[in-house]
Amino acid sequence: MSLNTPDEKKRDTKEKNDIDIQQALASKEDIFQIEEEENKLDVEEDIDIQVVNELATVEDDTTLPCYTLRTFVTGIALACLSSSVYQLMVFKPVGLPLTNTFMLMIAYVFCTAWAKYLPSGGWLNPGPFNVKEHACIYVIVSAANTSAYATFILSAQNLYYNNTPSAAGSIFLLFATQTIGFGIAGQLRSFLVYPANMIWPTSLPTVSLLRTLNSDKDDARWRTRFFFIVFGCVFVYEFIPQYMMPILGGISIMCLARNDSVWVQRLFGGLAVNEGLGIFQLSFDWNYLSNLNPLVLPLWVQLNVYAGIAMLWIMAPLFYYYNVWDAQSFPFLSNSIFQLFPNGTSALYPQHEVLNKDNSLNQTALEEIGRPHFSTMFAVQYIFINFAVTASIAHIALFHGKDIWRSFGSAALKMRGHDDNKEVGNMDVHMRMMQAYREVPAWWYYTIYFGGIGLNIGIAYANNSQLPWWGVITAILMSTILSLPLNMITALTGSGFGLNVFAEMICGFILPGYPVANMYFKTLGYNTLSQAGAMASDLKIGHYLKVPPRAIFLSQMLGTTVGCIFNYIVNNSVVNSQREVLLKPEGNNIWNGSTPQTINSAAITWGAIGPLNMFGPGTRYYFILWAFVVGFVLPLPFWYLDRRFPKIGFRNVNIPMVLVGLCIVPGAATSWITVSFIIIIVSQYYIKRRHRAWFVKYNYLISTALDSGTSLMVFVIAMGLYGGASGVSHPFPKWWGNRTDLKYLDQCCANCS
Repeated sequence: MSLNTPDEKKRDTKEKNDIDIQQALASKEDIFQIEEEENKLDVEEDIDIQVVNELATVEDDTTLPCYTLRTFVTGIALACLSSSVYQLMVFKPVGLPLTNTFMLMIAYVFCTAWAKYLPSGGWLNPGPFNVKEHACIYVIVSAANTSAYATFILSAQNLYYNNTPSAAGSIFLLFATQTIGFGIAGQLRSFLVYPANMIWPTSLPTVSLLRTLNSDKDDARWRTRFFFIVFGCVFVYEFIPQYMMPILGGISIMCLARNDSVWVQRLFGGLAVNEGLGIFQLSFDWNYLSNLNPLVLPLWVQLNVYAGIAMLWIMAPLFYYYNVWDAQSFPFLSNSIFQLFPNGTSALYPQHEVLNKDNSLNQTALEEIGRPHFSTMFAVQYIFINFAVTASIAHIALFHGKDIWRSFGSAALKMRGHDDNKEVGNMDVHMRMMQAYREVPAWWYYTIYFGGIGLNIGIAYANNSQLPWWGVITAILMSTILSLPLNMITALTGSGFGLNVFAEMICGFILPGYPVANMYFKTLGYNTLSQAGAMASDLKIGHYLKVPPRAIFLSQMLGTTVGCIFNYIVNNSVVNSQREVLLKPEGNNIWNGSTPQTINSAAITWGAIGPLNMFGPGTRYYFILWAFVVGFVLPLPFWYLDRRFPKIGFRNVNIPMVLVGLCIVPGAATSWITVSFIIIIVSQYYIKRRHRAWFVKYNYLISTALDSGTSLMVFVIAMGLYGGASGVSHPFPKWWGNRTDLKYLDQCCANCS
């Protein structure tokens, strides 16, 4: 398997190498041609693609090595560390993993020292540390730096079902569920990676940082210093809002003026999760402000999201005021399920009272206690989520269907052995440059995909999941079919919807009464699509930095393998040693089992009680199922208006992104909304248009520095001062900016009776 290493280059003749470079590198005329083509595009899309062309490299040295000893050593070491810490944080009261950016910085310092101090030459030190090595390390670490979704299954099976899979069954489960999505991504490269408008906006800060750190130009050296200056400043500053003065996370002038009104809290509070709508609240804490990636996502994307937020600000109070679906019987915002009493009051739903000892549904008890109820905005959120799934399909089909069809046609011609010269001529500058490298053969991806199906079927039976073979195939096929539209939405906008709720619901219909099977089905349905997106995003980073696709592929596989092993080791150790604490609803100040508790509650809700009892015919929430049908229609008016009036800009109305805004609550803090919008206008509108050169050089660096400095300080405070490491908490003294004696730190409803 070739990775275009120096040894392979030595086997190539100089003439062939020169031809490859001449064909791949874009001349000034190429770039002018690209800009002329971009001028025909929509204004917003035009600007975004131009920014990418300036941000990504248009120069390439095809002889630079990717896989060196320091790449393997550093990548594997950091993968072991990050995956272990991430899995450990799952069981902490305040779980804060090490960020990929911080890992990149460690790799940069270590590998630069390696190149400088070890004897130069040969396999030990092939020369200066380069951007392609750094990119491979990033992919290895990012693939490992997570808690594999299937670890939630392993925790729940161990804690609640006394049915712990074997070590081999556990590790193979993690590996099978983490990698099968890669096979999907490989088949969708023509749609998710190659096109110029598949930007993957959230990858741009990583590209900017990698290019900056690994350039010898004077300007790049200054930008490296600039990055570390911003990083250091925000690291020091975040000590104030994170520890000394948490009210800086969300200052509500209305709440300070009227701290005795619950309606003021509901409308203008938002520092705590599900506190309120956060209308005009002011946040000065990047930990909150980074919620929507205001420096990263394109302006048109964020305006769509804010359109949804504006509608939410109007709808939520009206629904509650007019008592839609008994809204006033439940909390204003809540993600819980409730039991509704005849007198109009409610309590948390006693789900264990409607289950038998084997976690199957007791129909008699269900009739006595009654069906579960949602808070009104939580029920409405389910409607919006279901809208989004089918609206995403319709939006991609309407606005990008022709491009997809052309890509299918080109792929068919290639399979028949036809060489389409026109296609090469229409490639963007980055795609032409990537022709210098050998692509990953399609059979590699097919092997992972079909091998993954077989492995997942075997694991489902070996681990006593109660999920039959056809259930495994159904979950994977569902994710395969929806990977193109849902991941394309993410590639275009940087945001999107997962299939977690949708998968739980589908399994509840086809396999009612099997909570463990529901967990396995959800993992295959949701995580497969998510991992396909992760692979496509990493391939795009390699595309921007001119890293051979085979190097990216093998880095993903290596990082995923290392991550699965260490995820399992840490997960198994903690669950077995802290079993009693993890089973307690509140845990303690060192360990907390909220994650396996949540996954088990969802499995019981959807798998045992089942969606028919919650959304079936005759139930209050029956329309939630009809939302799937309605979602197909939502993009149609704007598609029609765009065809009739193409110059007005209806093409920029993105219904899935509007629905993202409508779904921000319940389940999140909202104090960031106002200040984040100001940042968006300054960065994505003013600076991007008026000072584009500055924007390209510094905007994404600032975003990365703010993210990494903030996350590191949050991690340090959580571990050192809030008892994350020792279990002993050292809170800051109570004062006006740190009213820990109140229910809400922003002092909303401080004097409510």
